Amino acid sequence: MQAAPLVSDYPTASSTNPPNDTSVTVVSVSTTTNGGIPVCIVNLLVKPAINIRVGLPMGANWNGKLQSEGGGGYAGSVGNPASTAQGYVGVQTDTGHTGGSGTFGCINDCAGATQAAPGSADKQRQLDFIVRSEHLMAVLGKQLANYFYGTPVTLSYWNGCSTGGRQGLKIAQTFPNDYNGLLVGAPAIHWDRFQAYQIWPQVTRNIETNGTVYTSANLTAKQNLATNAAVASCQSSPAGIGDGYITDARKCTYDPRNDATITKASCTATDPTCLSPAEATFIFKTWDGARSASGKLLWPGNERGAALNGLGGTAPFNIATAQPQYWVYFYPQWDWHTLNYDNYEAFFNLTQIRVGPISGSDNPNLSAFKATGGKILMWHGGADQLIMTRGTNMYYDAVANMMAGGDYSQLMPWFRHFIAPGVGHCSGGAGPQPQNLFGVLTNWVENGQAPDRITSQRTVNGQTQTRPLCPYPSFAQYTGSGSINDQNNFACVVQP
Repeated sequence: MQAAPLVSDYPTASSTNPPNDTSVTVVSVSTTTNGGIPVCIVNLLVKPAINIRVGLPMGANWNGKLQSEGGGGYAGSVGNPASTAQGYVGVQTDTGHTGGSGTFGCINDCAGATQAAPGSADKQRQLDFIVRSEHLMAVLGKQLANYFYGTPVTLSYWNGCSTGGRQGLKIAQTFPNDYNGLLVGAPAIHWDRFQAYQIWPQVTRNIETNGTVYTSANLTAKQNLATNAAVASCQSSPAGIGDGYITDARKCTYDPRNDATITKASCTATDPTCLSPAEATFIFKTWDGARSASGKLLWPGNERGAALNGLGGTAPFNIATAQPQYWVYFYPQWDWHTLNYDNYEAFFNLTQIRVGPISGSDNPNLSAFKATGGKILMWHGGADQLIMTRGTNMYYDAVANMMAGGDYSQLMPWFRHFIAPGVGHCSGGAGPQPQNLFGVLTNWVENGQAPDRITSQRTVNGQTQTRPLCPYPSFAQYTGSGSINDQNNFACVVQP
């Protein structure tokens, strides 16, 4: 294995030391088992610092296929691929750096940088994170499989959510021949813009409450009060039975500022049973999206029904501060408290300028991927607390507009998008959970069975409830008869 003839087809940049390097080093080889299957684990190093781990099922356990497994957040670690238990050659990568923080976006992690003397972008490590490492997962995984088994991979798949979803779409846009099928969940494709929004809930609370400090318990209770009121106001409830989640959050306009049952002028920050007008305002602004001083929408907000403590907890979400510190301003002491309604748009625009060109993964032109005959199954939880569901809808809309003149039916043969109502970031939430998504994708690729509906499931009062997930822009609608716990009593209806 040490002598495997591996080579990268994506060299280091000419400005990187070493320049234009395509060498690949086999760092170690070991064996393990996964689900009772013996697996050969090969660790690879691609200059300057991309670690790729390939799991090769041994014996007669290989199914002839490869599955690359996407990462989350800023990645930064590599584990034994889970998909080897199903007979796949499984591949993971740390994306070219160690640790899950975003410090690698700046040369030498911005050591010693100040506002007066900021650091600068580490373009090699940024490139490795955004696309180079993911492409080499396919390239080197296929090379190694061919060497190990003496026969080429027959089909290759991408499987990822969040950052992993972004990685999959970026590969489809940039290297359309890498994968035959991609499972893309909650894709972090608008990396610059949605992460700029992620600090918005903190900014609005800081401004509206004049910097009031909350205990985690009190803040969460107040947020849940507003979320539950929104769900009660907007849930679709056939036969008068509340589902406990919102089917189509785009249609929910609940405003806690106008709800006298929970918003009271006398409410204090220490009272978890009510909202003050200022608290109702910052929660509404979280839902309403990041806006300029003139009210222009810059990026859509969390949907009503999504947990608010993911981005609006007592401390900012770590990525929401890491991006400005290490990718935008290039000094670690940047303080989000300096943001206000007047300067937020400038911050948002500068983020687009400095992060967008390298991280942009929202190119709607997928013509080259379509031409390969590949399939994309994309999905997003309707109550995602970290990545805005509407951003993914906007991308699918953009693909439809560019490639099909807005006709979604022309996308359906090869690219389908599903919203999972009430589901959180990649999983969780009050809604029924999507079932066997990867199996749905492989059935589509290998048997030509396009998914018109995908089963979602949850347990309610000890009873199993199923609902269909419908291809966007359609949503499940009760037919008016039969059990509401049976997905067969729901139709997929296009919602404007």
